[in-house]
Amino acid sequence: MLFLVELDHVKTTAPATPEAGRAFIEQVIFPTLARGEELMSEKKIVAGGAVVGRVSLRFIIEAETPGQADQIVSSLPVWVVAETRVTPLIALSERRNHVQQLLDKLK
Repeated sequence: MLFLVELDHVKTTAPATPEAGRAFIEQVIFPTLARGEELMSEKKIVAGGAVVGRVSLRFIIEAETPGQADQIVSSLPVWVVAETRVTPLIALSERRNHVQQLLDKLK
């Protein structure tokens, strides 16, 4: 199954100090990018990347089950501080078949 994954860092209201910024980069951003690259090399992330100008990711994962997709997503360090949306996808050909069946019933 394919899943569209959208992760957006949730900003806090507290002003960030340079030290907090460095810690976030070292403890969250770099490890998240490394994990993402690892998942890409394992062919679990099949497409996608970082959103330009934001602390956000958009990618497609391939997983056997929704539970496996959840494990992949939650393995990203940014997951604990991100708003996350995971959307199951079906192939366009499968959608075409469903719509054709609907059309046939309406005739």
